[in-house]
Amino acid sequence: MEASQIIGICRFAFLGRGDWIGMRGADAHDAPRLKEQAEWLFDPDRMARRLFTLERICLASLAAQTDPDFRFLVVTSARLPQVWRDRLSQLCAGLPQAELILSDSPDLAGVLRPILMRSARQTGRAALQFRLDDDDAVGPGFVADLRRIGTATAALPEHAISFPRGLSVMCYGDNPPSFWKTWRPFTGAALAVRLADPGQSIFAHNHFDLPRKMLAITEPGTAGHFVTRWDVADSARRGFPGIPWGYDPLLPEEFREALAADFPFLAGMDWSQLAGVTA
Repeated sequence: MEASQIIGICRFAFLGRGDWIGMRGADAHDAPRLKEQAEWLFDPDRMARRLFTLERICLASLAAQTDPDFRFLVVTSARLPQVWRDRLSQLCAGLPQAELILSDSPDLAGVLRPILMRSARQTGRAALQFRLDDDDAVGPGFVADLRRIGTATAALPEHAISFPRGLSVMCYGDNPPSFWKTWRPFTGAALAVRLADPGQSIFAHNHFDLPRKMLAITEPGTAGHFVTRWDVADSARRGFPGIPWGYDPLLPEEFREALAADFPFLAGMDWSQLAGVTA
């Protein structure tokens, strides 16, 4: 039996049912609901900003991995307008581990199941999956740490792994960016699972519920996640969010030092750009 493949998954402008707000219900596949969602997902300014963060934050973190032996699936809708599809394809081509998946189906679970099953057949065991939004990042040692922990837990049929320590930038409206250190066990970023059903994806479970469902492991020694919170995030559609639990403020100079130590590929980033990118 081979070691599990490490497979990351990013939903980029995926039109269909998922675990995010507004697309969890039974009507998520209905034509009127999909039309409404498509208008928001494919808005030109939103797309420009999400492609910006995908390139500068998400993919940059994966290109910086000290262990390059992983796959990264970028799942998008076949209804994505061609101009954005071309740009997305170009960005994915720049990361050897990236695999762009265009889907006509709004059923994310159905899209991912055959891919995950094929991986399990190749290695003889379920993949170790992680999820990553297009505006978030993981630390440069994330895949290496996953492999280390995954090897130590190879006999466990099902478990979750979280890296609860991280950093975050919040940028809403005309407000200047604010900077935070975070302690958020089982937040979505820097989270991984090995599931008993080898074809089930990580998105089948609410990430905060994982410790209630299976053996759960935290690695507090490493700053694993970097999270952006800004106007085009899903949560912002409900109005200006408050400060999340597990967030402690940092002065700009403190944030720069922490960024250089734990997420050096983001050093020098002008965070006010999050508000200024347009199509």
